[in-house]
Amino acid sequence: MWQLLKLEWRKHRMARYFLSFFSCIVGIYGFVIFAALSSKNDIDSVIPSYNDFLTLVTLLTNITFIILGGVILSRVIISEFRTKTINVLFTYPIRRKTLMLAKLLLVFSLTAAGLFLGTWIMQGLTYFLQPSLGLFEGTFTMREMLDTFPKTFTNAIMMGAIALIPLYFGMRKKSTSATITSAVLIGFLINSTVSNGGSSFSLSDVIIIPLIFSLLGAGIAYLSIRNIDRKDVV
Repeated sequence: MWQLLKLEWRKHRMARYFLSFFSCIVGIYGFVIFAALSSKNDIDSVIPSYNDFLTLVTLLTNITFIILGGVILSRVIISEFRTKTINVLFTYPIRRKTLMLAKLLLVFSLTAAGLFLGTWIMQGLTYFLQPSLGLFEGTFTMREMLDTFPKTFTNAIMMGAIALIPLYFGMRKKSTSATITSAVLIGFLINSTVSNGGSSFSLSDVIIIPLIFSLLGAGIAYLSIRNIDRKDVV
């Protein structure tokens, strides 16, 4: 499996997505910094506390990396079915199911790892910048950052699985545009904010909702490879 993952990595030149990864981090963090500093002296600050900062970062990171996962999914799987180049891969003396599993693991791993690392990079930057910039009220300690590890890790795993849902829409018509469009819609749906009077919360904060969607993503991934050994590629 590891050899297949390396093969897919080189074949699709996945290293180029590192630039996309860092561009996403710079864009997200730049927006958060701007929002924090521009409303710093307002009565209703956009980011009044560390928890609000983490919520905004998580929200934007989830949306961004689900979309990026959809882009990678369309590149690694959907485009190969659309152009029929997957037929060449299926001539290898390796089970089709194993080949498809390697592709799905690559998409899942890149999405989950990118989201996890991105969140921690932005938290690390905030740890060093908060004393001088005062992005929000109060202090931000290393202990507080470490305490977020379990939640950040769990969130990354679930969002990585959710990023596989667009596979269903893309495989129906072998369309890369349908894959990316559905990724955009799913990203905004899962992380949409619901207002309740003076308070608001994201649907991703209700653990059962992302959990159900992540199980749906895993189910779609399973169904896509279940009968692939007996299915003709059309």
